[in-house]
Amino acid sequence: MLGSYFIADGVVHGYNWSEPNWRIPEARYAAEGGFGAHHGMQPNPKWWLNQQEFRHDWQIAELEEAAFLESGCDIISYHGTAINDLWYDGHSADHKGVAWKKREPDRVVYYGGVNPLDGDKALDDLARNRDNGADAVKIYPAYYDGNGQTRRISLDDPEFGFPFIERSLDLGYDIIATHKAIPFGPVDVRAFDLADIPCAAGRYPEMRFVIMHAGMAFVEETVLVLQSFPDNTYVNLEGANSLLLSQPRRFAHFLGKFLMTGANAADRIMIASGMALVHSRPVFDAIINFEMPEDLRRNYGYPEVTPEIKQKLLGGNFMKLHGKDIPSFQKTVAGDYWDQRQKAEGTDHELWSHYRALDNGHRDHG
Repeated sequence: MLGSYFIADGVVHGYNWSEPNWRIPEARYAAEGGFGAHHGMQPNPKWWLNQQEFRHDWQIAELEEAAFLESGCDIISYHGTAINDLWYDGHSADHKGVAWKKREPDRVVYYGGVNPLDGDKALDDLARNRDNGADAVKIYPAYYDGNGQTRRISLDDPEFGFPFIERSLDLGYDIIATHKAIPFGPVDVRAFDLADIPCAAGRYPEMRFVIMHAGMAFVEETVLVLQSFPDNTYVNLEGANSLLLSQPRRFAHFLGKFLMTGANAADRIMIASGMALVHSRPVFDAIINFEMPEDLRRNYGYPEVTPEIKQKLLGGNFMKLHGKDIPSFQKTVAGDYWDQRQKAEGTDHELWSHYRALDNGHRDHG
């Protein structure tokens, strides 16, 4: 909790930026872009890690206290990624999410990373991730071949996309999250638009599609998707919500547009930090303190962002998407390890202080 707000971080990544993980030389550009974004998205130097601290193989023990103590999270969602064109381990390795979910089954939701272009292997990966406890599916919409060419991964592709969705449904998944923001590195940005979502959402109404990084790019297209498919499209503001720290009026504009779409859009928007790209606490604090500027309300008709709407964004919508009830959840975790530590130590800590205090990068609570 932060004050009276229940907090769900919609995305945490166990990134591996280290040079031994670079599958091709171009991965260097993605690593450099990531470190640049770490500074640019959170412009207060007190929130920064240095390059050595940031660009390494992040472990769960280095993330959990930043999430549950320094940021006041009640529940987090670990996202694996299958970005195997640039990274040997896919960049945010699934095995970390599997281990974290097993250790904290009540407090961790795990999205398993899969590449639909892998064909039969992708279908096998869906099943393996499910067996390992995956709650949902995460895809990255492009594959860079290392020779200057990008292959688009489209959910509306009859050869790869439709069988992928159908296999996901057969396995009991009902959430697919897809990265929809301009990428780091050499990948063609045209692979990241929303062109595949309408067909997929219309053809498979029983599958819920989450547009990741919504607001960072393709704002008008996102508005149209939210309007057209009110029952099975959602937006996750990972990365984009950090614009509130560096470009607050840009944030206000895209959030206002999303909220004005109607069709209960306020029930389909989720906050996520993307830690460890950034630290999550400044994001949550900024949302809690946010007020829609009066001139934007007057000139554009954007709605007031009430405490009720803030609670939906900060955790209510995430819990509803995953079939969880906040009061029941709070009863379940009452007295557990993180509940005890939050009550004993509070949630006001120097950012990254627990990570920096780790002895040889390992700390375990059993």
